[in-house]
Amino acid sequence: MKRTALLLMTSLLLLTACQESKRERFEREAREFTAKNCPRAEFEDLIYLDSLVCPNDGSNTITYYYSIHGDSASMAEMTNKYDDLYGALLGAVRNSVDLRHVKAEGLDIVYSYYNSETGEEITSFTFTKEEYN
Repeated sequence: MKRTALLLMTSLLLLTACQESKRERFEREAREFTAKNCPRAEFEDLIYLDSLVCPNDGSNTITYYYSIHGDSASMAEMTNKYDDLYGALLGAVRNSVDLRHVKAEGLDIVYSYYNSETGEEITSFTFTKEEYN
């Protein structure tokens, strides 16, 4: 009887130790999502989602990396409409069912936009727990 209880307790401890943390799960799922879905056109042939990154390094962020394909006018327009884009993205984050686990964990959600030709960052939006809740 005692041996059976000891084996059961040891098995439970081993099973618990083998489970991944939420952060490890977010990192893995982001990596798998990127491998399966990226690059992906998000807006015609102008904006592409290149990757989703959620490092398990204590940074408390999940980042969507987008590349902007187009002329300099298209990129300037995006920068000029920062406030409109910020508001639209914040609304999307607040209403997103797909991000419910990320929001429950309190991660910062970052959207970074880069020039596809130069690799330079055009703009970035960061939403904190206080903003999206």
